[in-house]
Amino acid sequence: MDAIDLHSINPWEVSFLREEVGAYFANGVELPPGATVLDVGANVGVFSAAVYERLDGDVRIYAFEPLPPLHETLARNGRDFFGGRLTALPYGLAAAEDELDFSYFPAATIFSSSWRSADNVEAERRRVTASIVEMIRRGGLGAAARRVPAPLLRGLVGRKLRVMRQLETHRVRVRPLSAVLDEHGIDRIDLLKVDVEGAELDVLRGIEDRHWPLVRQAVVEVEGWQRHREEVQAVFAGRGFAVTAVQDPVQEAADIGMVFAVRAG
Repeated sequence: MDAIDLHSINPWEVSFLREEVGAYFANGVELPPGATVLDVGANVGVFSAAVYERLDGDVRIYAFEPLPPLHETLARNGRDFFGGRLTALPYGLAAAEDELDFSYFPAATIFSSSWRSADNVEAERRRVTASIVEMIRRGGLGAAARRVPAPLLRGLVGRKLRVMRQLETHRVRVRPLSAVLDEHGIDRIDLLKVDVEGAELDVLRGIEDRHWPLVRQAVVEVEGWQRHREEVQAVFAGRGFAVTAVQDPVQEAADIGMVFAVRAG
């Protein structure tokens, strides 16, 4: 993973993404050699790189990143690191063909989303602050940071995340996944990973009934956990998957969680 270019994102984002990667391979999720993996919400390719290394390069990855500054790095990483095994696609996924305004945070790229804007960024900053504070209180940055009093910690983290006030708006293309599967001739999906900062259900609605049998496993990070968890679970349960919903205390503070779906057999 160290071989890919990570200079376009901040060091704390790199640490966060690397820690997050391990959480995807749990609750029955396994990858066979020669797997086909869809990385939806790829950023610069940290998850894709972990998959590539995990399978010693015996994998086919389709990585989706609609924001031009991030896609440029993802595409370069695809050429330089993945030995032709990664296809970097310059659009996002949604229920239908469209163009959407995405908010891009240059100093906090992992929070970029079509669901964030200048209107809600302060509420989002408070939510993210609560999650990071909880992570630190549980030892995420070592014992010394854990001893900092909670009010001081909230102030420090909140000031650090003021970078979320610096945002750019990019008009980007989104497509339904079924159209992409047809276009690229993808005939199986061993793992569908979705981390799209609030647009999870839109991604799933872009899969037509004829394509659901191709999906063997999925892991979806769900934002707005209290509102959307049951609906995301129902999408998979209604199509024959064994579904596990997981939320740890850090995720609870941010109202997010993970849904794992594994097809029996």
